[in-house]
Amino acid sequence: MQITLLTTDEACGLLRCEKEKLRTYREQWIEGIHFVRCGSGKTAPVLYNRELILDWLFNQTALSTHHLAIEWFRRELPSGRLRGRPGRSRK
Repeated sequence: MQITLLTTDEACGLLRCEKEKLRTYREQWIEGIHFVRCGSGKTAPVLYNRELILDWLFNQTALSTHHLAIEWFRRELPSGRLRGRPGRSRK
């Protein structure tokens, strides 16, 4: 799995929006999935998951489809692999 993290300026360029609009989008997104904070506090830089933001963009009218992409993303993370998958035994 490839994850491309974007800076705020890069995410604005991808979505062709202003920073204020990106903050509005962030209210709809899941922290730790669509974006991550690098540090703590309100001034911590934020990085954006390019692949999931694009998936969200193209599936805004089909959010159940986007939720499938979120679940796939979670399963593919190393921490998701540790939990195991339904129907599979751990070795």
